[in-house]
Amino acid sequence: MQTSEMEQLVADLLDDRQPILKDYFAARGARLETLVWSPTSAVTDHDVLRFLIGYWDRLRGEATLPLASAVTPFDLKPALGHIVLIDVLDDGWNGRFRVYGTKVAETYGRDMTGRLLSDIDGGNYVSIFFRSLYRAACLRQASYYSHHFPPAHVAVESWQRLALPLAGPDGKVCRFLACNIAGPWRPPLRPGTSTTARTVL
Repeated sequence: MQTSEMEQLVADLLDDRQPILKDYFAARGARLETLVWSPTSAVTDHDVLRFLIGYWDRLRGEATLPLASAVTPFDLKPALGHIVLIDVLDDGWNGRFRVYGTKVAETYGRDMTGRLLSDIDGGNYVSIFFRSLYRAACLRQASYYSHHFPPAHVAVESWQRLALPLAGPDGKVCRFLACNIAGPWRPPLRPGTSTTARTVL
């Protein structure tokens, strides 16, 4: 279920109020480096992300969105392990992980296949922000790329995220083809934090 905080974030995302969005991260000891709607492959130097952006663009052709039914596992072979497929629920306020890539699961520490977006880390700022971002992407019918740096107690230096909306037969967003790329591991700054039980968001 959405909250007033999420509704405000969606409004800020729809209007692309970058300073406000960056302040949201900064207030939590994190940094939003980049948030780009409808990204091109030039937005990142990561081969998997560049492949997926190009694939999505080719698949949709002149249409606003490609059909979810047109995506096949064979086509996604260069990105396997990094792929996350999310079925849209509650008009984009939530989603269910249909596929959760093995490399993403290794970094996060558990497989989220079959779980909800709202299950991620007990509704912390990352969960709230990205649920709001998926909702905004449904309304905009647009893809997005983000690059953020978590707080110092988090054991992953950064996350690059890509979400590519897919349409159902009615033309509405029914699924996201997403990809999460973790940056380098780092020792958490908080004294006494175990490197075997690390926060990664």
